[in-house]
Amino acid sequence: MAMDGDVMRMREVDGIDVPPGQRVELKPGGMHIMFMGLKAPLKAGDSFPATLTFQKAGDVKVSVKVQ
Repeated sequence: MAMDGDVMRMREVDGIDVPPGQRVELKPGGMHIMFMGLKAPLKAGDSFPATLTFQKAGDVKVSVKVQ
């Protein structure tokens, strides 16, 4: 993301580098995942399954908690 005056501009990326043995935190105001085309609004406290796809580790199933 980048600030353009008073407007935050976000851009889609092809992937996020995660160095071996390190962690990357996804959070509001920083790197995050934007879910598009949802059939219903997400509510704080809800959780749902998702699959993260890594280049070397393959698919990893996670539980996402809505904040």
